[in-house]
Order: sequence, then structure tokens, then C-alpha cells
Amino acid sequence: MNFVAPAWIGLAAGASLAVVAIHLIAWRLPRVVVFPTARFVPDEPARRAARTVRPSDLGLLALRVGIIMAGGLALARPGLDAKPGGTALVIAVERSSVGDTTALRDSLRALPAAERTTIIVFDTVATGASDIEDALRLASSGFSGNASFTTGLLAAVREARRLEGDYKSVSIALVSTLSRGVFDRATQAVRDTWNDSIRVVRMPMAARTPEPVQVEVRVTGDDPVAAAIRLADSHGLLRAATRVVRDNVMPDDRTWATGGRALVVWPRANTNDSGRVDGIHAAGATAIGHFIYTEAGDSGRVVARWVNGDAAAREIALGSGCVRTIGFDVPDVGDLVLSPSFQRLVSELVGPCGGRRVDGVVADSVIAALAAPPSLSVRASVPDESRAPNRLAAALMTLAILLGIVEMVARRRVVWRSAELSA
Repeated sequence: MNFVAPAWIGLAAGASLAVVAIHLIAWRLPRVVVFPTARFVPDEPARRAARTVRPSDLGLLALRVGIIMAGGLALARPGLDAKPGGTALVIAVERSSVGDTTALRDSLRALPAAERTTIIVFDTVATGASDIEDALRLASSGFSGNASFTTGLLAAVREARRLEGDYKSVSIALVSTLSRGVFDRATQAVRDTWNDSIRVVRMPMAARTPEPVQVEVRVTGDDPVAAAIRLADSHGLLRAATRVVRDNVMPDDRTWATGGRALVVWPRANTNDSGRVDGIHAAGATAIGHFIYTEAGDSGRVVARWVNGDAAAREIALGSGCVRTIGFDVPDVGDLVLSPSFQRLVSELVGPCGGRRVDGVVADSVIAALAAPPSLSVRASVPDESRAPNRLAAALMTLAILLGIVEMVARRRVVWRSAELSA
């Protein structure tokens, strides 16, 4: 058995000794002697303190000592489980880091050995792996095209927190390309929830084959959106194989998208659709103008938002490709589609699945901040396991309360008995 606050046991033991010492000093009533001329003696009870040679009321003394010791043990928060020992290691591997499978295998095997090793493979979701070979299989298959360092870091911290109850020392290792595209605004906040250092292993980026730029627009008649896409293509802003459908979606369109390409469903506005001057933001592009509201759906990843935060465009995965639904249209008249801001917005909306890929490795200062433990001023609060409900402590405190009730009853009986003897 171990105790979270063992100092309370010492305080309870000292208080118990004090109670025993006080119990040895008892108030004794002297024998009453009646004198015939006692009218000048004040009518007050006579008392004197004397040390008892033979301790009396030992049951009452035991109750009082039991109350103090039970309360002290409850405040000390006892635990029946033994202190954990051994070491554990949590490894988070980014899927896109598999540029060289042999290098990744060697990096994983070079990590310090531990009694328990947990491997997590992540991109936009985290998946557990049974061993190194299983991790290599997961890391080299099913890559979504994007990876979130926050997702892997959060999964690693959660697993490390779970293992802290079973192992004395738990460490985290992150294996990643450390490219700028895997970081987001929540990464540092998640990292601050782990108060220890993190081992960071940088892997070389996998060579990427340049994606062919081929944008198809299926539309009938003159259309401002088609004109904007052709203008953005002439300016070299487009960068993926995309099919934009302004009319009805055909079965072969979805089949075409499953091959890793993007199908953009951009429906025309109806005459009863409302429109107003508003702003839309997608990735690094923002356009303000007169837009007509349509329906962007209610499922999938949000790729564009109105200025009030509502979804303006959504994307759902389809095989290795995706289907992107646009929830707005532009009027047939006006020069909004000719503005540079709308050209950049169009380039984001008809871009590759998963959005823009940010190339390049983050600065060394970012990697150093990721590896070093956070300072005391920025550490994020984590649940204090010592404040978790303790059933054994609650039972001991209940026992102390019950003993207190029994002591009150026993004390009243002792007083009544003493009064009878003195009479």
C-alpha cells in the first residue's frame, strides 16, 4: 500500500499520543462530607485535577484514537496498488515519412529499448501498429495526401498518459518529415500538454511525382465560373487534375474521381436563391463580392467558409480521389470573376484533394521547441491523478464519522455513570 500524502499519518499519530496523554489526566470529584456548620461554605461544586494511576474508560480512549487515525489515513489517500516500475516508449510515425522504407526501419530500431513499446501511425487519423513491420506496412499504404502533426502528437500523448499508471518512466518519440504542411495552430498547444522532452526523428521526404495540371469544365452556354477557371489556368494558378461539373453529375464522373482526382460539383444558382455581398475564405485566398447562396451539403471536410464561419464548400473522399461540393454561385453580370482575389479563390476550390501541399521543412528553432520540455509558464494543465476519487480513503473517512457517533454515545454514558457515583 502506498500513500499520496503520508504526512497526515504522522500528524494523526501525534494527535493520538496527545489524546492518550490528556486521557491520563481526569477530573475526580472528592468525597462529599456534610458538616453541621457549613453555611459559610460557598454552594459550588468542588473539583480537583489528579493523575489517574489506573487508566479508566479504555473503550472511550480507543474510540477517540480510532477516530483520529482513521481520519489521518483517509487524508493520506492510501492506494492498494504498488508503485509502477519499468519503462515504456510511445512512437508516432507519420505516413508520408516513408521516402525510404529501409531508413525508416533502421530509425525505429535505433530508438532506445523499453519494456513496452507502442507504435502509432498517423496522417489525418491515428492507427495503432503491433510491431515495426506492421508500422512499415501501415506507413507505406493508404496515405491520404495530407498529414497532421497535431493528430499524431495528440494520440501519442494520450497513449503516454495511459501508460503512466503502469510504468515508472514513459517517453515519446516522433518520426516525421517535419515539413511545414504537417504543422497547424494547435500543434504547440497539444505539445505543451506533455511536460517531458520528446525525441524527434527527422526522415527524408518521399520524392513526389509532379501532378499533371488538367482542369475540365463541363458546362452549357456562357458561364462566369467557367470563364474564371480558364482565366486562372492562363495565369498558371491551377495545379491538379480536376473536373468541374456545372450541370448534372454523371456516373462516370464519380468513377473518374476514384483514380486520385478531384471532382468539383459547382451547381448553378436558381432564380429563387438569395444573394448578397459577402466574403469567402479558402486556405490562403479570400474574395469579397456579390455571391449567390446554394447548398454545400452537411458532411465532409470544410474547404471554404463564409466570413461568419458557415461552410461554403465541402469535400468528401471517394476512393483515392474526392468529391468537392461548392455552396455558392456568382451572378452572370459583373466583373467579380476577373478580380485577382477571385482567381486565387478558384485555384483553391479546383485544387487537388486535401488542399494545398506546403513544401519545405520547418525551421530548426521549431524542431528544438518541439523536442524541449515546455517552460513552467506555458505548460498546459493536465488532470491530477492524485485528486481522482479514492474509494479506500472515502471508506476510512466514513469509518471515522461512525466512530465519532459511537464516541458521543459512549461519552454520555460515562458522564451519567460518573454522576451516579458522585451522588
